[in-house]
Amino acid sequence: MATGLLAVLFAGGVTNADPAPPRPPGSPQYIDHVEWVYTGDRATLRVYPTLWGWAASGVFTNGAQSYDAWAELMEHAPEANTLSMQKQFLCFWQLSSFTNPGKVGTWNLEPWRPVVANTIMINSGCNPGGPDDVLNW
Repeated sequence: MATGLLAVLFAGGVTNADPAPPRPPGSPQYIDHVEWVYTGDRATLRVYPTLWGWAASGVFTNGAQSYDAWAELMEHAPEANTLSMQKQFLCFWQLSSFTNPGKVGTWNLEPWRPVVANTIMINSGCNPGGPDDVLNW
């Protein structure tokens, strides 16, 4: 499965995101766990936020929390370090209560999604290029 995942992640000139900075000592745990799910030849990374992650995310979060949460995600799934995945994660982190009101469970990130401008990202509900392949409500 890992070989297939790497092919999906690096197909089509996917650009890596900047390396995540190390997390400060004593940082809260925002992510409980992650899980790769496959639908056909497409991969989805399901990110399961902790209660603290759900509470800390949102429009009033600060940039430090956003990037601390991203750094934590990189501890769970370092192979997800692409610009597309980072932009999806930050979109969900800041806007999930607006893009998916009432959703609990996961934020689904897909490596096959295109890198788009923030306006397009927001208008697509953090899922540019089409709907979720793996829905989990």
